[in-house]
Amino acid sequence: MVIDEKKQTQEPRVKSLHKALQVLNCFTADQPELGVTEISHMLGLQKSTVYNILATFEQEGFTEQDPVTKKYRLGLRFLHLSNVVRSGLGLRRVALPVMEKAMRRFEETVHLAIEQDGQVVYIESVQPPDRSVSRLATGKRAHMHCTGVGKAILAFAPDEKVQQVVRTHGLPRFTANTITTLEALMEEMVATRRRGYAVDNMEHEWGIRCIAVPIRDENGRIHASMSISGPSERLPLEEIDRMAEEMMQFGLEVSRGLGWEGY
Repeated sequence: MVIDEKKQTQEPRVKSLHKALQVLNCFTADQPELGVTEISHMLGLQKSTVYNILATFEQEGFTEQDPVTKKYRLGLRFLHLSNVVRSGLGLRRVALPVMEKAMRRFEETVHLAIEQDGQVVYIESVQPPDRSVSRLATGKRAHMHCTGVGKAILAFAPDEKVQQVVRTHGLPRFTANTITTLEALMEEMVATRRRGYAVDNMEHEWGIRCIAVPIRDENGRIHASMSISGPSERLPLEEIDRMAEEMMQFGLEVSRGLGWEGY
């Protein structure tokens, strides 16, 4: 394993987190299962500290304990996260050239997002060099009910998924236009499915309007979306349908690049 010497000599900002990550790094392909005492000796940490770290990880699904040997191994939560990373990397590679085309076509910011645990995570953004209209940055999370990228994904999910998202994250109000009832959200989902694209009409940030389209993987599943975002005066309501038609073609181009053969 190659170690970055600069990082190695830097003082950790959160020492407790640093210790926890050191514990995780003890697990390797050659040593997939380790006991508390083994890790304690490897790191020079108190056994009680190692145990508390592992027990906390176990509560969150990041480690599992063998009931017979009492040794720990990495949990399935890491498999889920690795799938998210793998999906995001492949999606970025395919989507970025298309995003840049859309950015040049509309001269507005273009976002790429995926769904994770009932929220959207922005994994890529491109914007014209002379424009800075959105405070959303790559890596940030946002609610699904009030963002174009969120609604473009949620609209094609089963009703049970929509209800689960609402139960988990609620419907907090961000502006006067934010949807705040399940009934209104379900109606919006129907409308979004029918037209094939989602609109954030100043629902997350006042003065900012977004048009978002779903992205399908090779199996036709929708876990990602792409949007254009800009000031409402540059994305007027009367132009939404026309711009959305072009955005749907850009979205289809990304889906095709991921292996989708539908339509």
